Amino acid sequence: MVIDDDVNDAISVVPPLQDAGFRTEMITEFTPGQDADAFLASLGDRYDAVVCDHILAGRGNVRFTGAELVCKANRRAGRPLPAVLISSHVNTEQNGAILRWREGIPSVVDKSDASDEVVDALRYTLDELAGNLARERRAFATPIEVLEVRPGGEEPKAKVIVVGWKIDSSVWMPLRPIEEATGLHPEELPGRWLEADVNCYAKEASDLFYRNIILAPDLPQEWLTA
Repeated sequence: MVIDDDVNDAISVVPPLQDAGFRTEMITEFTPGQDADAFLASLGDRYDAVVCDHILAGRGNVRFTGAELVCKANRRAGRPLPAVLISSHVNTEQNGAILRWREGIPSVVDKSDASDEVVDALRYTLDELAGNLARERRAFATPIEVLEVRPGGEEPKAKVIVVGWKIDSSVWMPLRPIEEATGLHPEELPGRWLEADVNCYAKEASDLFYRNIILAPDLPQEWLTA
């Protein structure tokens, strides 16, 4: 199933999937106001895989993004529905909405390259759901330093240093999971240290995901005064 509120974009993804032996259908119209859980339930078990665009709210008028849908499809209880995300927003502000769901999205394909890469991305996703986790998708515990937060905008975010990834380079990560995990308000977070499981072998910051976020223990006082 190819899901995109732009008919022409949906059509462009079909030929490479068919060439690879997949039978394809398209969904380009949506029930207004529908959420991701209801939409996923409407698919039932009729499909073996999904390829979904990220931004659906424009023409689709739904209450979810493709990132949320793809994550929930891959994590569906009982029988996961392998799903690949395509997006023209990988390097834009909208990427924050993708990062929020990134743990459940094995592969994100830039929309401009979708016709060339979508089949490989689908195979990559199928491998992960079968238990063959790629090195860059394995998560390890690492310290995270919060440098600043930006609580406004469509997807609030925090600038952090992920020590186990690149200690000399800051990245933006979703703010809401930090707030939910720690119970702290945004203004309390700068200067704090966290611990989380992160896929530290990821090649790009846009591939990072974070789980099991906790506040790091306070440093011993003698360390601070030494």
